[in-house]
Amino acid sequence: MDSRAAPLKWQVELWPNRSLSKKGLRAFLLILAGCFSVFFLMTATAPGSSTSRTGLATVLMMIIPFIILVFGFVVWAFAVNNRDGRYVERLHFDGDHLIVEAKHPSRPARRWEFQPYWTRVLTQNTREIENQLILRQRDRAVAIGGFLTSEERADLAEEIRAALRQFNGAQA
Repeated sequence: MDSRAAPLKWQVELWPNRSLSKKGLRAFLLILAGCFSVFFLMTATAPGSSTSRTGLATVLMMIIPFIILVFGFVVWAFAVNNRDGRYVERLHFDGDHLIVEAKHPSRPARRWEFQPYWTRVLTQNTREIENQLILRQRDRAVAIGGFLTSEERADLAEEIRAALRQFNGAQA
């Protein structure tokens, strides 16, 4: 009979909040395109615009590239935001180590292994992030959950501490 305890089953997966769905994004872009169309039509049918068709055409040809540029920039910004929203951090025990994996859609995946007995869970305030969550082991440190709220990071720190206590107790 094996005297070792069963491995601890604990896992946390973190990802940024997605407040705008793809359907909502499509609706927003259609509304924006509609606003640009209304602006375009109002400019074309403004009082006095029928006096000189060449003058109107010149004005519209100067406005259209800026409208396209603004619309393109908005689409690009939402595409970048959507891509960054697929970032995932995963924490779990593999039997002997606490594993932290970070997967970003445009960067290589990263992985850190920590010995649970020597791992410390720290929170500190920095200029950029309040209550930053850091896993530290000797000379290695990894900040996790940077996209979470301060309260969520504090709750996660307590959950990780409890899992480490449970894991270290099971190993004794």
